[in-house]
Amino acid sequence: MAPWAGDAMALSCALAWAISVLLLRRLSAQNPVALNLFKNSLAALLHSLTLFATGGQFASDRSLEDWLLLCASGVLGLALADTLFLAGLRRIDASVAAVTDCVYSPTVVVLSFLFLGEALGVGLLIGGPLVLLGLLVVVLPIGRKRRLEPALVDRKGVALALAGVLMTAVAVIICKPVLNRSSLIEATAVRLWAGSVALFGFEASFGRAKSALALFRPQAAWRQALPAALMGTYVAMLLWLGGIKYGTASRAALLNQMGAIFVLVLSALVLGERPPFLRWLGAGIAVVGVALIVSL
Repeated sequence: MAPWAGDAMALSCALAWAISVLLLRRLSAQNPVALNLFKNSLAALLHSLTLFATGGQFASDRSLEDWLLLCASGVLGLALADTLFLAGLRRIDASVAAVTDCVYSPTVVVLSFLFLGEALGVGLLIGGPLVLLGLLVVVLPIGRKRRLEPALVDRKGVALALAGVLMTAVAVIICKPVLNRSSLIEATAVRLWAGSVALFGFEASFGRAKSALALFRPQAAWRQALPAALMGTYVAMLLWLGGIKYGTASRAALLNQMGAIFVLVLSALVLGERPPFLRWLGAGIAVVGVALIVSL
């Protein structure tokens, strides 16, 4: 594999994720639970087929503790966290959601230090506050124009998206020890199946099975839902794994975070959004913060 392959995969992952966010934003009228169940179930099937096509299989010798940790990670990170993120995306622009995603990297670094005993670099002390500053620049009503447009950024939407990102980070830490002992594609498929089954079971227990399965019937929404699931939960995940495997984890993390910039550019070109200067500035500050975190 060429030495630049890891970088190319990490950047492609950021682009695939950005495209997925834009498509999901167009589906803001859909029930976030139904949308999440649809995309995760489709991705679970595709990852399972990829596993079998590459000669792999589901682990038969995994301990009960590892199965429970992997499933718990799927429920928290793919059932609950993704639903919260999609609920937030219904209320905020794609460009704002992209900046909230920058909180993921510093959260993983802090939780890895607290619960996995990993070293805490000086980059977090410098980059962490920059990520938070970037988010505040995007969200807070700074300046006269912002005060005249209090509805420009929906803070509840930001809170929901942030909660989703933070729970995703917690879910990754929960399953990190298991991932070290597992095939990444197989573990991803297990997490997706666990999240899908748990989400449907929860909805069914409250008599909402029909609404949860609403997107499984062929309909016009599939024009965005199918490519969103394919790009965001299948292609992006495979490219993310490839970026880590064929490059360095810290470099891949930095290049993945370029998704925030890709979303800003594409939201203007594709969705017709006009992100104000402060949103560009906030995204830039947050990406610089992530760069410092993963490189120092």
